[in-house]
Amino acid sequence: MKVLMIGAGDIARSHARAAVKLGGSIVGAFDVNAEGLKSFAKEFDCAQLTYEQIPEYVELADYAVISTPPTKRLDYCEMVLSKHLPLYLEKPIATTMEDAQKIIDMAKKYDAKIIVGFAHRYRPAFVKLHEMVKSGMFGEPVNVFSYRVGPGFGYGKNNANYGASWRTDPKLACGMTIESVSHEFNLLTSLAGEFDTIACNVKGTIDAIPQYDTNSTIIMRCKNGAVASIMTSWSSGAGANLKGYIGTKGSILLKGRNMFEFDEISYKTVDMDHEESIRFNDSYDLNKDEVIFHVHEHFWDCLKNGTPILTGLDEGMKVLRLSTAALESSKEQKTVKLGDYWTL
Repeated sequence: MKVLMIGAGDIARSHARAAVKLGGSIVGAFDVNAEGLKSFAKEFDCAQLTYEQIPEYVELADYAVISTPPTKRLDYCEMVLSKHLPLYLEKPIATTMEDAQKIIDMAKKYDAKIIVGFAHRYRPAFVKLHEMVKSGMFGEPVNVFSYRVGPGFGYGKNNANYGASWRTDPKLACGMTIESVSHEFNLLTSLAGEFDTIACNVKGTIDAIPQYDTNSTIIMRCKNGAVASIMTSWSSGAGANLKGYIGTKGSILLKGRNMFEFDEISYKTVDMDHEESIRFNDSYDLNKDEVIFHVHEHFWDCLKNGTPILTGLDEGMKVLRLSTAALESSKEQKTVKLGDYWTL
């Protein structure tokens, strides 16, 4: 397949390598950073596009990847979707509900095929955990959680003056709860179902961008009565990652030595004498390309064989609604009742 890249930053290189590994090619790339685009085009032997050339290359591609900052996407989405080109859209789909709704409206208008890049949902270690939970061996959910901390923007040198990242550009920044906690919402709802209420507190650590949250602690109640919690930080020098499902018949944990690492599953049911474990070498830090590859592999299967898209636009909208409700809770210091937030 021929792939059009809109956005040619760091994560775009992982997307492009995934497409090439699957036997595809990059037909063209666009980015506002001229030097970055030049380097990208050299690595993947593709055309360097101006903004005006994007529609022309949409016609040449089998699907597009949009990995631009989520505050700047609507025009790119219109260019791609209006030509009925399938789209891989990086998460979060937008930073506001208004922009997200515009993308939803485009998708309906053009009958779009869109996958949202919740990459951790496709990683082998989480896929195994998900399969074991859905087998029923741990019973109904009682408590699900995700705790993830490590050095990111907002820690040490990784502050507002570090690098040229859009994440800390005041015009583009959206903060951890919208950009990164989206992963947690996606993973936990896949295990325990939808949430009924949410309560949140956030904290920023970059003085120059006080609205940019780098720490988030969130408590939810699931519609089935289970409790759920999330604690994330980009301000920790030490890293750790823990996902868990405690059920009526047993429990299972997914552990990692750093913020995005999946090293080991440990589990025990009520009828087991001892806890057992499964080791993984599922590293984002050491092999980000492989993590992204799994999502493209799934999308190719969807496009070629009609397999249902696992993380479609509805999931992207649901997760943004949760992030928005969490920030509302923190700002207003209240528990937010979610209602039918997942219904488009």
